[in-house]
Amino acid sequence: MSELKTEEEQIEAFKEWWKKNGTVLIIAIAVCVGGYFGWQAWQKSQADHLSEASALYQNMIEAAADLSKEDNQKTVAFIAKQLTDDYDDTGYAMFGQLFSARLDAQKGNYDEAIADLKAAISKTEDASFIAIANLRITKLQIQKEDYSAALATLEQVTLAEFLAQRQELAGDIYLKQGKREEARVAYQKASEALGNSVKHPLLDIKLKDLVKG
Repeated sequence: MSELKTEEEQIEAFKEWWKKNGTVLIIAIAVCVGGYFGWQAWQKSQADHLSEASALYQNMIEAAADLSKEDNQKTVAFIAKQLTDDYDDTGYAMFGQLFSARLDAQKGNYDEAIADLKAAISKTEDASFIAIANLRITKLQIQKEDYSAALATLEQVTLAEFLAQRQELAGDIYLKQGKREEARVAYQKASEALGNSVKHPLLDIKLKDLVKG
């Protein structure tokens, strides 16, 4: 541009450049601007989606406070399914399946409850959540008198903070199998894991009954 001698020549040169490059420039700007506002819209959509899931979860918690009422059971079941179907990309979906499992277990549908819990486990890598779900599966398998499966499920609970619960359930299984010594050892380990600062009267009764026997 600096080599051009007149302002008219500069204008004509710019017009010629614009003919060749103007459309591309406009498209590039539009893409950048559209991308920015598209990103903003996507972020807002995600925030709204998560907020909706959170509100549904809170409603489910309130209804689950009293599952003796049939209306509350229906509400929990409906919301749990909605969370699973429409909010599968949020952490609330797996909590929905936990409550589905609770309802199924309450009705004696143990296989369905176990399936719900396993589905919840498949949606997360949270070790504590997985441990809690596996402990619940173990209890359901005990209800089904599937003791081998229950012990196998317990093997998957490895976090130290759940050792007491794991050992107590193991003791329950052994006792139902008639293995009193194994049950006593498991209950003793559960008591030791709890420590002296934690009171667990039922565990104490279980242990004392075996010691007396």
